[in-house]
Amino acid sequence: MQRFATTTRDLAHDALTSLADGVTLVDDDARIALLNPRAEDLFDVRASEWLGADVDAFYHALAKNAGGEFLAERFEEYAARADELPGFEFTLRAPSEKVIEAKWFALRGKENGNAYGVLWRDVTRDKQVDAMKSQLLSTVSHELRTPLASIKGFATTLLRQDVRWDEATQREFLRIIEEESNRLEELIDNLLDMSQVEAGALRIQREPVQLRRLVREAVDNAQRLTEAHWFVMDLASELPRVWADPRRVRQVLNNLLENAIKYAPNGGQITVTCEVENEFVITSVADQGEGIPRELLERVFDRFFQVDGASTRKTGGSGLGLAIAKGIVEAHGGTIWAESETGQGSVFRFSLPIVKESDLLQNQFNE
Repeated sequence: MQRFATTTRDLAHDALTSLADGVTLVDDDARIALLNPRAEDLFDVRASEWLGADVDAFYHALAKNAGGEFLAERFEEYAARADELPGFEFTLRAPSEKVIEAKWFALRGKENGNAYGVLWRDVTRDKQVDAMKSQLLSTVSHELRTPLASIKGFATTLLRQDVRWDEATQREFLRIIEEESNRLEELIDNLLDMSQVEAGALRIQREPVQLRRLVREAVDNAQRLTEAHWFVMDLASELPRVWADPRRVRQVLNNLLENAIKYAPNGGQITVTCEVENEFVITSVADQGEGIPRELLERVFDRFFQVDGASTRKTGGSGLGLAIAKGIVEAHGGTIWAESETGQGSVFRFSLPIVKESDLLQNQFNE
């Protein structure tokens, strides 16, 4: 029986130290009896420095990294009323910012007295996911509502029996319905692509591609979207083939060119260049628009992020295009980045790998 009890205690200790959540156990004298490895990682502390220490000192040390002494008082209150106040969340600022969920529980047993434990769980990712879901619902509902309202409005107008519309008016209404339907289709496609990027399941069917041809096609399509801009192509005379999915590369080019048009509302030149750098071809799209503040350059590729400017508010958008472009380029083994100064336009660049002999051999083998 003695051996069984010892084994049980050892198993219980191993379970506590192996948990994915942080655990702190406090004895009847309000001293720390256990601080498991996960708690050490969360708070960047060493258990050896805190075992046997007054738990209030530990709470005050945490409070310094989480917003102030009032938090230490709250820790102490919840510890004193562990059965009544199960827990709350707080933001830890150091060693790195994270949201921690803390839950207190009393330790049952005659010998435990006022002993209790605390579970510390990092819920930062959960909060980010919840925020993303809320943003998704807000964005999708807003972006769906506008085209749906137009489609319904013009369809209802055409169906009115008390009015006879001439052929030109009917065609104009139908044109608007078609445009708004395309807008809905694009939004749905973007959401599907984004879900594939997030899951790491984006389908890429690579083959040797003449990038010059794709660039020319994309520029021709973009030119049809605007009369206020003109396009200049500066393509290297000797441009090697890239190892890429032509449909996906068109998607990236179309997104960058449409953004260049959107964020240069007053028109101007849009320049597309391709140049060889080591084992990659670098494609750049430069506009003469409002530019992007330097501190926001890294965020422009985040899901749903949009630079808050007059052009953005006017043209709208789901904020998914650049995030999808980033996923596509990275799935090819390339990199995408932005360079900009406020008021001086923006340049978006992305790299694609040049076709190697080994790529061709592998492609033939797969066929």
